[in-house]
Amino acid sequence: MLILRPQHDFVRNSEVSLRTGLAPVSDRIIKGRNATFGHVARLPDNIPAHEAMLRQVELSVGRPPDSTWKRPPGRPHTKWTDQLCRNNNNVPIATLWRQAIGRGHSRATLRSARLRVNDDDDAPSMGGGVL
Repeated sequence: MLILRPQHDFVRNSEVSLRTGLAPVSDRIIKGRNATFGHVARLPDNIPAHEAMLRQVELSVGRPPDSTWKRPPGRPHTKWTDQLCRNNNNVPIATLWRQAIGRGHSRATLRSARLRVNDDDDAPSMGGGVL
């Protein structure tokens, strides 16, 4: 169904949702942001995105990268992790990080489980292939 309105008219997201029956765009953005955070949290430890996000989580709980580190002067920028906390009922980012890591299995866990299954069956192991 189309919403027939002149282009210059302001239409609220709530009105679009009501008429189309679709969820608000903001819900989709929040869901995507949470999914991306979970994906980055479950990446292997040596991936730069995982390392950067882990440093941000550690900084948010008061663990600076080293003892000489100081926050730059001025007002802190709004960070992506701040938005995640607000979107998840102000749950601390460290808690969200632990929950994200706890969901599902990492590739390394799956790979080692498959290797054990193959070794038990006296089948050749998978080698260094990518899942």
